[in-house]
This record gives sequence, structure tokens and C-alpha cells, in this order.
Amino acid sequence: MKFRIVTCLTVIVLISIQAFAQEASVSWPLDGEDLPASEGQQVTSSSNHKGQILGSATGVSADLPEVATYNPEGISTTFATAGGNVSSDGGAAVTERGLVWSTSESPTIEDRKRSAGSGTGSFSATMIDLEPATTYFYRAYATNGEGTAYGREVSITTLTERTVPELTTNSVANIMVRTAETGGSVTEWGGSEVTVRGVVWNTTGEPTINDNVLEAGSGTGDFVATLYPLEEDTRYYVRAFAINETGTGYGGMRIFKTQVAAPDITKVVAQDGSGDYTSVQDAFDEIPRNYTGIYTIYVKKGEYYEKLILEEEKGNVKLVGEHRDSTVLWYDDYAGISGGTSQSYSVAINADDFVAENITFQNVVKNDKSVSDQQAVALVTNGDRQAYYNVNILGYQDTFYARGSNGTGRIYIKNSYIEGSVDFIFGRNIVVFDSTQIHINRDGGTLTAAATEAESKFGFVFIDNVISADSIGFDGDPIERFYLGRPWQQSPRTVFLNTYYPKSLSPSGWLSWNVEPAMYGEYNCSGPGCVSFENRVSFATELTEQEAAEYTIENIFSKESNPNYGRDWKPSPELYAVSNTKENSTVPERYELKQNYPNPFNPVTNITYSIPQSGQVKISVFDMLGKKVVTLTNEIQSAGDHTVTFDASSLSSGVYLYRIETDNFVGMNKMTLIK
Repeated sequence: MKFRIVTCLTVIVLISIQAFAQEASVSWPLDGEDLPASEGQQVTSSSNHKGQILGSATGVSADLPEVATYNPEGISTTFATAGGNVSSDGGAAVTERGLVWSTSESPTIEDRKRSAGSGTGSFSATMIDLEPATTYFYRAYATNGEGTAYGREVSITTLTERTVPELTTNSVANIMVRTAETGGSVTEWGGSEVTVRGVVWNTTGEPTINDNVLEAGSGTGDFVATLYPLEEDTRYYVRAFAINETGTGYGGMRIFKTQVAAPDITKVVAQDGSGDYTSVQDAFDEIPRNYTGIYTIYVKKGEYYEKLILEEEKGNVKLVGEHRDSTVLWYDDYAGISGGTSQSYSVAINADDFVAENITFQNVVKNDKSVSDQQAVALVTNGDRQAYYNVNILGYQDTFYARGSNGTGRIYIKNSYIEGSVDFIFGRNIVVFDSTQIHINRDGGTLTAAATEAESKFGFVFIDNVISADSIGFDGDPIERFYLGRPWQQSPRTVFLNTYYPKSLSPSGWLSWNVEPAMYGEYNCSGPGCVSFENRVSFATELTEQEAAEYTIENIFSKESNPNYGRDWKPSPELYAVSNTKENSTVPERYELKQNYPNPFNPVTNITYSIPQSGQVKISVFDMLGKKVVTLTNEIQSAGDHTVTFDASSLSSGVYLYRIETDNFVGMNKMTLIK
């Protein structure tokens, strides 16, 4: 039978088809000509120009499958695990695949075999009932209607007996006063699963699992670990260990000595020349690498127009501003001129163990479409164990980039204010936003765009936050709707707990984007934007009380949260005063704005706060639109604990914000009036 097919290019194609079975179904997309079905064959037409044969045909031969053999994954005394990959079925369904083995070369399916399913793709199988200390030959196989194909042959020799694991110990690096970095590699499993691995250390030599132990996962391969806490100026002995059912194996021993703590240093930056520097970058440049003391940079009030970078090896730095709103580090770079979003920052903090207090990070470039590529980062974080207390992070598109270019880091932001328009909290770091105000300044924007690594157990976690929005955006358009986030890269995780939502939050809550999120969750949130969860997108999760209980600082920042972490980290939950001097035992050690009591209240409540040094104190109450309701106090007060009473008799029910402002501290909490 012959068909004459004319395409839109008026090309005549002659196609011969012979010996099709009656059940065959043939589909040719045509253009302008329909051909009748005949002999049980179905012919359809469409406007594209591709040919496709659907169904089955007789008299058409297939090839053998194409299959590869993988190297062994583990060899024990009586079993071994390996696998293979069927890359092509040869034109006929692969009905069986697996491993064959024998003590003779070129094993076939007539010898010992272990099936591992059917179809194409990778597979794994375990060869069992082997003899110890015996050489075997194995290869992968795949069978279709044409027969059985085999991959390359691999030979193995089973173990004579099971042993403890074999491993090596890494050299010790980044030796500081209280920490040092090491690790190891499990090179041989010993014939049974490695259930625990890690490092052990002591001060006497030949450390064992009865001494200091730091676990670092399981299985074979490389691992890292950070020894902590250590004593200064002390000699230590360390080695890697791994445990299987036979026992514990150890790597070689390493010896190192911790450093002596360097004295704490404070340098002052002042634009008027009254300090040690007039430029913040000059102060950053003078910080010694791997300094073992606390290196504090105190920045006096002023607007510092600088593109700043704190380099990776300059840890233990504390950046303190004189006043949060009056000490501003700003720049006006953006992706279109800087070479990309990652280079558009105003401030880049690449070092570990960094703390910032009472300061503003800002990028002033607006995404107003006046030019292209207006992504403009105010702050980018690339180190681990960074904490930010009472800071402003201000911008528009891409304000805060939790990038993690040195590996996923842990970031803690407390009692702060973050503002932006689109994707203005984004990146792969694990970040906790605690008691912080998140403010959106343009209609239709998204707060977050996470790129959480698949290995990370947590991503962006918002706890006890307030989300607010302008009524009119910076572009003059009303802000009618915004979203909590959209998934940018990898396996995004973002969770909001006990957070206040304004009415302009879209009922759907979230947007889809490049990838499927691993977790978009909410728990116990409030406010006019908190609607029935039935209105949320299908990939959002309403957490149970049990699930929400897992989101603690201890869990989120533990070394188990990501393989990149060598030790647990628990940042201070509070902002400490710049001065650590105590006049007497009754003076508080830190600033603190406590939760009002009672809460909810009607109509009177008490607001308690602590100040560690005398100074001007202002307590104000705002509604959720940011309008000031009342100033409760604005005076010089002595160091100590104070309480002010708020009478809301004249106000309607709702959520209100109360804010404390001092020279060295700004804090804010929310309270609920129910009449």
C-alpha cells in the first residue's frame, strides 16, 4: 500500500508500509489533505509537520537493549552490591534487567542472577549467598523480545572476614582559640554498614569514642567537622572514627595547638575625623586575618556612601552603629552596571562569626523600569554564623541576598526592619527572621525567592514577625496585592510562624515559578490577610502544632541542618548593649522590650522594658498601617527595668505595634486589643 502525502511545502513524500497488523494505529500530521482510513489503519491530520507511528507492528525487527555495568558499591564476605543502567531498550520493551554472576568468566542468565525490575534507567541489585575470599565475575543484563544483552564484565573478590571500617583523618585547619576544623574519609566499610562516623579528641593522646566525640553522619566517603569548644593555648590530639557492626575503626592521629586569645579591639569610624577612620572600608581593610579576639568597629552617625566588603578570613567582627536610623551604609549599584545581581551589593559580608547592631544597610536604586536590570542588593551574606540585631535592610528589588557563595550559611536577624518590592529576601542560606518587620513598597511583589539546597532541612523561617505594606507604592500605584514568596532555585523552603499579615496579602499566598518548593508552610498567623487555608495554592502547607514545634533556634541552626556545618550554633536571642559595664547588680545587661501583659487585652495593658544605661527613651504605639496612635513616654530615663501602662479605651479592636527607641536600641512587638 502506498500513501501520497503533500505538505505545506508541496513536497511529495512516498511512504511504503507493509505487513501492518490489523490493530496497528498510524498517525501522520498532514496539512491540507485528509486521507481515508483503510485496512484497520487510522489516519489523522494536524497543522504541524512531524510523522509518528503509534501502536505496534508485526514484521518489524528490534535490536538488543544497550546496558552498562556499574562498579561495586560494597563487597562483604557473603554478599556484594552493584548495578547498571539500561540506556536503550532497542526498540522493544525491556521485560527484565539485573545482575548475573559466576566464579567463571562471562556469566549469563543461565548462571546466578538477581532481577532488578524492568524498563530503562539505572538500577541496583545485591548478589547473595557468596563464599568468603572468593573471586566472582558479574555483569549487568537486560532482556527484550530480541534476546538478552550484557554489559561489561567486572571481577570482585569477597572479604575473608568482616572488619572495622578503614579511614583517614584530615589535617587540622583554621585553628583558632575555641575552634578548629578537621574531618576524615571512610575509605573501606569493612563489610557492613557504617552507622556512625565523626571525630574524637582529647589532650592526652590516642583519643577514642570515650573522649570528646563529634558525629558527622554515616556511610563511606568524606566528611568535615569543627571541634568546639576548645581551650586556648592547649595541645590536642584528634582522629577520625567510624563504626560498623564489627566495631570502631580510627584514622591516623593529628596533633595541634589552639591559639592564645588576642585582646579585643575597638576602632571608631567618624565622618568628621574624630575617630580612627573616616571610611568603613578602611576599617575593614585594617582587620587582621584570622584574628582571635573580638574586633569591634563602632560607626558614628552619618551617611556613608561606600561599596563595602568584609573578606572571608576576617571573622569575629562586630559592626556597631551609633543609631540605627542615623548610621547608614549605602550605595547605588545595580545588576545592569555591576556585572550581575551578585555584584550589585552595597555591603557584602563574607566572613564567619559576624555581628551587626544598630545600623542601616541600603541600596537606593528603585526598580522603576527607567533602565534595564535594576536588581539592587543592599546586603549580601556569604559566611556562616552571622547575627544582625536592630538593623535596617532597605531597598527595592533583591534587597537582601542570603547567597551563601562559600557554602550554605546560618543567619539570624532579630528586632530589625527589611523593606523591598520584588523577591527582596532571596538565596540559599538558612535564615531566621525573629520579631522583625517585613515591609513591601510596591504592588504585586513577592517577599521571598528561596533557593534552598536539597540537603538543607530548613530555609527561610519567619517567627513572630509583622508584615506591613504601604497603601501607595513607591511608583504611585496602590498596593492591592502581594505574595509571600515564589520558588527560585533548587528545593525552596520558606515558613511563616506566628506572623501578622496585612489585608493586601493575596488569598493564594504564594506564586509558582521555576521549581517546585520543598516546603511553603504557615502556622498560627494572624491579621486581615490571614484567610481560610482553602484559598491557598495547592503546594502550600498548613503546619500542624507538632510540625511547627520543630522550628526552634536549636533545630534550625544545628549542625544536622546542612552537611556544610561542622558544629551547632546558637546565637544570642537578644541585643546586648554596646557597653558591658555594670554599675550594680540590679542594672540589666542588655536592652529588652518584653511582651505586653496581658495580651490580648481590654482595654489596659502593661509594657515592660529594660535599658542597661541611662538615656533618652521613647515608647510609641502604631496601628497596622504605620500611623502613630500615641506616644507613651519620651524622656531621659535611668538604667534599669521600666513599665508603662497603655489604655486603649478610645481605640477599636485590632492588632497594634509598640516600639521602643533609644540611642543604641530600637525594638518592636505587636499586641492585640479585643473588646
